[in-house]
Amino acid sequence: MNAVLSNPNHPEYGQVTVPLPIPDNEYAHCMEMLEQLEIGGVTERDCRIDQLDRSPAALDVLEGQEVNIDELDFLARSIERYWGNEQPKFEAMAYKLGLKDVPSLINLSFGCEQTTIITDFENLNEAGKDHYMDTHGGTAPVDVLNHLDGEKLIRDLIATGAGTVTPSGVVFDNDFRLEPHYTGRNFPVYYDKRYLMEMELTPVSSEPEDAPMTLLLPTPEKRLERLLERGGYRKAEDVQINVWRTELPDQIADRLNIPHESLMELNRMFQAVEKLNGDEVDRLAAAVLMSQPDYASQVRRLAENLELFEFIPNIKTAEELGRFMIQQSGHFEYDPNLGGFYDYAKYGEQRVKEQAGEFNELGYIGYTGAMSLDELMMEDPAEQEEGQTMGGMA
Repeated sequence: MNAVLSNPNHPEYGQVTVPLPIPDNEYAHCMEMLEQLEIGGVTERDCRIDQLDRSPAALDVLEGQEVNIDELDFLARSIERYWGNEQPKFEAMAYKLGLKDVPSLINLSFGCEQTTIITDFENLNEAGKDHYMDTHGGTAPVDVLNHLDGEKLIRDLIATGAGTVTPSGVVFDNDFRLEPHYTGRNFPVYYDKRYLMEMELTPVSSEPEDAPMTLLLPTPEKRLERLLERGGYRKAEDVQINVWRTELPDQIADRLNIPHESLMELNRMFQAVEKLNGDEVDRLAAAVLMSQPDYASQVRRLAENLELFEFIPNIKTAEELGRFMIQQSGHFEYDPNLGGFYDYAKYGEQRVKEQAGEFNELGYIGYTGAMSLDELMMEDPAEQEEGQTMGGMA
């Protein structure tokens, strides 16, 4: 969907159209467009919604309201995952509860799946089976569903008189309670894509209003800056990092002292790793074992220059390397009739020497670049300067 936004205090500044959810590669640009209208504050509700296109009916009440752009974007992300009858449930419960603001709708988006909605009275058996799953965590064994009298179950439910007629269908709340998952500061944890690391940021101060924040990486750099500011983390000394989960191979994760790493550099590293396929991640792990980086920025540089590394998994000796290169690499015209006359070990040793390669727990890794590995992992001077000007969080 799209939101047409304007400055409520200066409508003469014009309008901008923002796609929702905001794609990662467009996030920074969208924030720049809002800044030109002097709106889009980190916590301010300063964006007037003039129009919503292709949005769920439950969001129509937001037109004409002043909202926070990140709250609106998070709401769009949290309902984008809906499938089947989940969106009708959301719309029906929003109607039933009379919700008319973004924070309340965010809270509704977390949990309304447990409610039951009837949209098709021609198929009460299926509606009854859906109700059974709604009240049993969303799943049920196939044999249970096959023997379930769904029509009787749903008729019994209708007979309770607990249903509410809405434009989306008849909804039963099943004792649903609107919980305060979002209270206006840190957003709830939401996995709308594959994240490579989940961490908890804990404030060093003990002020009552301070609360831990769960951070998922990678995320657009501009969004990360705004999330940190929203959480009250402006300086490195404001925060302690506790890692809950990472999908990095151990060979990479073990090289990082994450609690003392730059959050911005960690994010940039994950952005580089996110672009790699499974085989490339294995090659990066082998390159890390070879080059022994000390910082996330150095791992990022390796990930960005993987084409300079030759990696052959599960190769442990020079002879195995030579055999692979001559027989399987496609670089040579191998004649199996002459197999006994090839000196695989000698060729493998030559290859290792040319590439300053090594054998490690993952296989063979060789480096083909012109500069040294230390030079390859060195940050550009401009990147070093930027890292020193991000308020300590870079």
